[in-house]
Amino acid sequence: MNRFLLLALFLVFGFPLLAGSDSKPVCLSLSDCETKADATTIHRKKISLLTFGLTEYAKDTPVEKLIPIYLKRVRSIILEANGDTGYKGEIVLKVSHKPEYKQSQMLKAEEDLKFLESNQSLLSKEQSSELTELKILFSESK
Repeated sequence: MNRFLLLALFLVFGFPLLAGSDSKPVCLSLSDCETKADATTIHRKKISLLTFGLTEYAKDTPVEKLIPIYLKRVRSIILEANGDTGYKGEIVLKVSHKPEYKQSQMLKAEEDLKFLESNQSLLSKEQSSELTELKILFSESK
């Protein structure tokens, strides 16, 4: 009897709760994702926002507009893989990652760097110097 009552309660209250969760998208456009990423100092959150924006909204966007987003994302990926969380406060929080995690993050950073290098002719002077700086940071991080 108790099991039947428990099952009946779940059917009455459980399913509507599960079905009624209308989740709002992380961001509404590529520029919204970039703005939200710029508003946080936490690298993992920046990476998530920028990746979501690139995945969901970058299909028809010209490469010139994607370059700043890739530069921001690759910087955050490298810093986060090196243990810099980006948290600000009284204590600077650094973490140590397992070698497998760091390696997978560095592969993602390498992909972004390759994208930027393949579109180097579209980079501004400032973006080119930032790319050079990121390449050095990447090579020092291996």
